[in-house]
Amino acid sequence: MIVQLFPRLDRLAVDALLAGRADDTARPEPILDADSFPVETRYAASGGSPIRHDILVDLRSGLVEIAAGCGFPDRGSAADRARFDERVSAFLAQRDELDDGEALRDDVWAFLACVLLPDLAAWRFADRPAERFHGGVRNTFQRLWMRGRILDRGAAAEDRWELLGALTEDALVQITERPSIGNDARLSRALAEGWLRASRQLGRSAMEDAMREAVIRLRLRNQVQLLADLDDRDLEEAVDAFFAQTPSGIEPERRSWTDRLLGRGK
Repeated sequence: MIVQLFPRLDRLAVDALLAGRADDTARPEPILDADSFPVETRYAASGGSPIRHDILVDLRSGLVEIAAGCGFPDRGSAADRARFDERVSAFLAQRDELDDGEALRDDVWAFLACVLLPDLAAWRFADRPAERFHGGVRNTFQRLWMRGRILDRGAAAEDRWELLGALTEDALVQITERPSIGNDARLSRALAEGWLRASRQLGRSAMEDAMREAVIRLRLRNQVQLLADLDDRDLEEAVDAFFAQTPSGIEPERRSWTDRLLGRGK
């Protein structure tokens, strides 16, 4: 199989583009003509062939269609934008051309956000922070692709994408922006499934503190026992235990570090 190489933009090129748009109050226009791509646009020197332009156009069309169903180009509500995130995560996770090493490159997502999809990025984040255009875990689209890949229950699952819509933004960030968790899809899904079970017991309003506490315990435990080595049932039980140790009615930051480490303060 020939690897389809995506266009790339490095950080300096992204900064130059953002600086050129700094005083522009209008929504940035996408660049769809390959001959008009920024001169800094690059492809990998070897290992594949540049992706066909019609595939890039089709990728954009699919994302624009999702955005239009969520209020774009009008600002819409926070619920609209959350629905956009959920649907785009599932969409990107199923794109064949994003199923190889190219999607692991920050500079690929920087190109997509800055050149192919800047209007959608600016709509999703109206204040246009630079981190949403640079590649990385906070890139507008890269973060959603990561969510879709690691929280996919599989094509045979009855409710394949439930985790994407069920978890809060805080919970999703706790998973995907911590490399020790987000880089392990199985561990990420186990934590997400544990969050879902705990939310049914504790209520969604209690889950922000519960998730932060569970993540602390998970990361500490992972230092002494590799959780990825546990079988499915043992991993599920371990994750449930991390959530079960969260004391009801006591703010986590008010307990000592020793109490948190040992799970005391119930």
